[in-house]
Amino acid sequence: MKQRFPKRVNHSTCWSVAGILLATMMVAGCKTNAQVTGDELLGPGQRYGAKWMDSQGEYEKVKHVKPKLVASTPSEKRKTVEEAFLDKVLSSDPKINKAKQYFSEAESIYNDAVRMRQSANGSHAQLKKAAELFMQAGRRYEEAGGYWPESALQEDASFMAAECYFYIDYYKHANQIYKEMLKEYPNTRHLDKIQAKRFQIARYWLDEDFKDKQGFFDFNFVDKSMPFNSRFTEAIAILDKIRHDDPTSQMADDATMLVAESYFKNEKYDRAHETLKDLVTVFPESEHQFIANYMMVQCKFLLYRGPEYSGIYLDEGEKQIKDIRRQFPQQSQQYDAQISKWARQFRYMQAERQWWIAKFYEGKDEIGAARYYYQKVAQQYPDTPFASRAFTRYNDLKNLPAKPDSPAQWLVDLFPENDPVKPLIANESGGAIR
Repeated sequence: MKQRFPKRVNHSTCWSVAGILLATMMVAGCKTNAQVTGDELLGPGQRYGAKWMDSQGEYEKVKHVKPKLVASTPSEKRKTVEEAFLDKVLSSDPKINKAKQYFSEAESIYNDAVRMRQSANGSHAQLKKAAELFMQAGRRYEEAGGYWPESALQEDASFMAAECYFYIDYYKHANQIYKEMLKEYPNTRHLDKIQAKRFQIARYWLDEDFKDKQGFFDFNFVDKSMPFNSRFTEAIAILDKIRHDDPTSQMADDATMLVAESYFKNEKYDRAHETLKDLVTVFPESEHQFIANYMMVQCKFLLYRGPEYSGIYLDEGEKQIKDIRRQFPQQSQQYDAQISKWARQFRYMQAERQWWIAKFYEGKDEIGAARYYYQKVAQQYPDTPFASRAFTRYNDLKNLPAKPDSPAQWLVDLFPENDPVKPLIANESGGAIR
């Protein structure tokens, strides 16, 4: 009787065969040197008839759709039930369709205006026709935005309307649209362009106001490029809005410097000094740092009102001159003549003020105080014309009593002296308790 035993299986051989089969399947299923692109990884394959567009192309398809309602998938893909319902709702709204239609018409008119302006070659008739087209486009953009408020379309339409008015020098109306747009869309993607245009408008108004100052009762009824009244005030308001609302932008320090220069030209030195101080403090890396410090010294010199008033501007001016020479050695060399002149003037005015104080105390017969200030002038300001005069007066008063004798000493002696108040109860430690 033959005994049967189970056949032994060689497991190492099986694993080798499985590995060979797996490697063969992987090689057969792959292409030699095949590279997978980002589009293939992120989007559907070409074999399904779908294709991803570039980001700009996809944006063009959805840029007019209301924010937070934009589908995140390309329009060629099969739409979900929610997406299909959303498209149906949006396409069935007559106001939205009207907004899209007007926006498209405005873009067409705007492009015609740009082409006509570029090909005008100085022709007054063509430039006038281009201006009329810009006006039509601006009005059309405003109408388009009005049909779909609080949407991406209205944001773009408002910006383009303001651009149209800006190109035909309707600065007042353009600035008003920019202002309303920043209020409704504070984080708009057009922010940098808007601030640049508003800066240009403000600078133009300031330049024109310096040429022909607009009085308080001077009203503008004709010129579309100018505000109705208070041209200077309107321009400063724009610049203040730029530098306060967006202090980290590249134009914030430029706006601050322009405000300071405008106040200085209008002889409002206190406001100019305050604005320059803001620039020096808030924008330490600004390219206007040297000229701001330079103008601050000049403002301090002009704000000083004489020896009868505070000498704070003199003290700050002398300190700032030293800081300028230390922080800006190269620029200081270029303006050394003027800076040295200011330093001498500040020193002269300091000596004059100390001399005035000494004369003041001498007039009140406060001889001790007068001698102190005469000595201070003679020792600290020997390079000024007050030094020799102060030395002479000091010697004249040297032997006089510090305080004058009372003319009625006998009357003063009749009154009791003010003795220290004695304690009512003495404590155990020897102190006093009242």
